[in-house]
Amino acid sequence: MQLNFVIQKSLRRSISIHISDDKKIIVKVPLTTSVAFAQKFVMEKKGWIIKQLEKLERQNELASSMPPLTDQDIKEIKKKAKTIIPERVEHYSRLSGITYNRISIRLQKSRWGSCSVDGNLNFNCLLVLMPMEVLDSVVVHELCHRHHMNHSHEFYDEVLRIFPDYKKWNKWLKQNGASYFKRISN
Repeated sequence: MQLNFVIQKSLRRSISIHISDDKKIIVKVPLTTSVAFAQKFVMEKKGWIIKQLEKLERQNELASSMPPLTDQDIKEIKKKAKTIIPERVEHYSRLSGITYNRISIRLQKSRWGSCSVDGNLNFNCLLVLMPMEVLDSVVVHELCHRHHMNHSHEFYDEVLRIFPDYKKWNKWLKQNGASYFKRISN
């Protein structure tokens, strides 16, 4: 398989590969990087790039099998999320003994959840369109950030203690989540 890519030079220290939604491969490199070095780097990462392109194709197929979300759909999804998500947070808060401050629910185009240092939890309303286990995995993930504001071994140990199927549902989210973002009109 021939890989066509664009090289972008900038004031950066490292080299990275970005694959856009339209399947363009962009190789970002420091100003002093030669074209030959960038080409060699792409060839070394060819397997990873092909996997990402295949994943993107699956996401596009799934997104096209689901209708775009209208403003009315989003309004109803937000309403549903404002009921379901706080219930799930409260359930796992009681189960784990982890406290939190406020819950915010919004339509976001790139994040599923976050936790602030003040203990505020933020969730994407689109989570209610997915299997409940996916929503629960995000809720537990964000609650555990109340104890560990990082993704350390200890953080994941706590997540798995509270939600043993976390890896399975986090993998589902990574494989399918982008398809839900694609349903949002720009």
